Amino acid sequence: MRIAPDRRGAAAYVSALLVATAAHGILPEPARPAWFFAVSVAILPSIVLLILRCPRGYRQSWTVLLTAFVFLSAGNGVRVVFGSSEWMMLGESLVTVGHTGLFLSALSLVIQRGRRDPGGLIDAAVVAMSGGGLLWTCVLKPRSASLELSTGSQIALFVTVIVLAGVLGALGRLWVTSQQPMPALHLLVYALIAALVGNTALALSTGSMTDGRPVWAEMLFLLAYTFVGAAVSHPSAVDLARLGTAPPDRLTTTRLALLGAAVALAPAVGVLRQLRGYSADGLLMALAVLGIVPLVIIRIRALALERERAEHALMHQATHDALTGLPNRSEALDRLSLALDRERAETSSMGVVVFFCDLDGFKGINDRLGHAAGDLLLQQLARRLSTGLRSGDTLARYGGDEFLIVCAGTQQSEARTRICRHLDEALAVPFDLAGHTVNVGASIGAVVSDRISGAHELVRRADHAMYEAKQRRDRSSRVTVALA
Repeated sequence: MRIAPDRRGAAAYVSALLVATAAHGILPEPARPAWFFAVSVAILPSIVLLILRCPRGYRQSWTVLLTAFVFLSAGNGVRVVFGSSEWMMLGESLVTVGHTGLFLSALSLVIQRGRRDPGGLIDAAVVAMSGGGLLWTCVLKPRSASLELSTGSQIALFVTVIVLAGVLGALGRLWVTSQQPMPALHLLVYALIAALVGNTALALSTGSMTDGRPVWAEMLFLLAYTFVGAAVSHPSAVDLARLGTAPPDRLTTTRLALLGAAVALAPAVGVLRQLRGYSADGLLMALAVLGIVPLVIIRIRALALERERAEHALMHQATHDALTGLPNRSEALDRLSLALDRERAETSSMGVVVFFCDLDGFKGINDRLGHAAGDLLLQQLARRLSTGLRSGDTLARYGGDEFLIVCAGTQQSEARTRICRHLDEALAVPFDLAGHTVNVGASIGAVVSDRISGAHELVRRADHAMYEAKQRRDRSSRVTVALA
C-alpha cells in the first residue's frame, strides 16, 4: 500500500514537535520524563507512514530507523514507569541500542544512495573521523578523565563520537554532490549533529544517558527528534534511499593532501603529547590502525579497480569497432596469427579457414536512406552473425561493409558449409531500418590455410576470392561464395 504525503498535515505535525520541544524547558521537573517519552513516541507514526509511502525496495533504512526509535522510546519509558535508579541501567542500555540504530539507519542511507560514489564517501568519512579524533583528544578525553568515567563509558563515548563523525562526513558528501534538492537529507544531518552534541555534552556533564539529565540536554535530544520527524515527513524522504547519480571522483592534489593529513593526524598528536610530557592516547592511536587505515586501503583498492576498468576500456576501444562492437581489423589479424601458430604446432586435421565477406547492395541503401540507416544495418547484421558462431570462431568488422570470419580448430570442409549456411540464414530476414525494409546479399571469399602462409597473405587471398564471387554473383542468390 502506498500513501501520498499530506503537506499540511506534515507542517502541523512538525510545528507541534517544535512547540513540544520548547515547552519541555518550562515544565515542572516531575512532568518532564512523561513529556519526553510522549515526544519520542510521537515520532513513530511518521516513520511508519514513510515506510508505507516508499516502494518495497527502499524501506530498509527507514525500517532500521523505526526500530531505533522503538528502543529509544522504551528506554525513555523506563524513567516514566519505574523512576528508580535501580532500573536506570536497563534504560541506558535501551537508549544505547536506539542510538546505535540511528547510526545504522544513517549508514544504510549512505550505502544505498551513495553506491556510485564509494571513493568520495570514504574520503569524506576519513577526514570527518580524523576531526572527531582531534575533538576527543583535545576536549572529550581530558573531561572524561576528570569525571572519572569508567573505561567502558569512555570507550562507548569515543566510539559514538568517531562513528557519528564518519557518518556525518559521508552524509555531507551526499549533500554536496546531490543534483536535486534534498531537504530530508539536510534535516537528517541536523538531527545527527544535535544527537552528537547532546550525547557528548550529556556524557561529560553527568556520565549518564538517562539519569539526572539536565533540561538543556533533553531539549537537544528533542530537537534531534524533531529534525527526524521533519525529515521523514518531507516528500523528498521517499527519494532519499534511491540510488544517487555518480559525481566526478577525481583524486586531486587537495584531496590527497586531506587524506594524508587525516591518516597522519593520530600519530602526529601522539608525538606532540609525548614532547609536551603527556602520555600518548592509546585509544586514538588504535583509531588510526583499526578505523581510518582500513578505509584508506579500501580507497586505494577502489582506485586500482577503477584504473583496471579504464585500462580494459581503452584496450577494448583499441581492439574493437566502435559501431558494431566487433573486433577490428588489427585485432582480427592478431587472432588469425595466433590461430595459425597453433595450427602449425599441431598435427591433427583441424585447421584454419578465413572468410572475407562484402555486402551486396549496401552502397545503394547508404546513398538512398543515409549513413544512419547504413550504420543501423551494419549493427543489426553484426548481432545476427554473432549469434550462432562457435567458441573458436572470430567475427570482425574489417572495414566499411566488409566482415572477416576466422574459424580455427575445425574441420575445414565442415567450416565452409557451416559459415555459408549461417550467412545465408542471417541475410534471409529483411532488415528494418527505421521503418524502411531492405534486403542485402553477400559475396564471400573463402581460403583454407596451407600451414605456410601468414595472416596478411590469407586475408589477401580471401579478399581476391571475394571479388571473384562478386563478379559472377547470381542476383537470385543471397550469398555467393568463391574459394581461393
